[in-house]
Amino acid sequence: MHEQPRRRWYDPMGAGAAPPTNPAEITPLRDALRVLAARRGWESHLVAGDLLAEWESIVGPQLARNTAPLRLTGGVLVLAARTPLWAVEVRQLGGVISRRVNERLGEGTVRSITVSVRQAAGR
Repeated sequence: MHEQPRRRWYDPMGAGAAPPTNPAEITPLRDALRVLAARRGWESHLVAGDLLAEWESIVGPQLARNTAPLRLTGGVLVLAARTPLWAVEVRQLGGVISRRVNERLGEGTVRSITVSVRQAAGR
């Protein structure tokens, strides 16, 4: 019988080590992606993705239906609101929204919030 050649271990992080045999030594994919993002300067993209994915759980279903995060740059969170009334609501809740985002995504992630009216805001 012909034996199949063993596959070589490939470490995308470039460590070049043999594959870990102890499950406790295995790095979760999320952690590995964060290391890669830090090396490449992509941290803000991951945070923005986390914010978008968790938006409803951060602000609640009603606010999430009528608002949407557009971008997060240098600690400034730019939001879109469906109507001027929802824009006013976001401005009034700005401190609460900032605190909740920072609790979820790390202190200092959001330092200020700006909001604009866009008809397609929300989900």
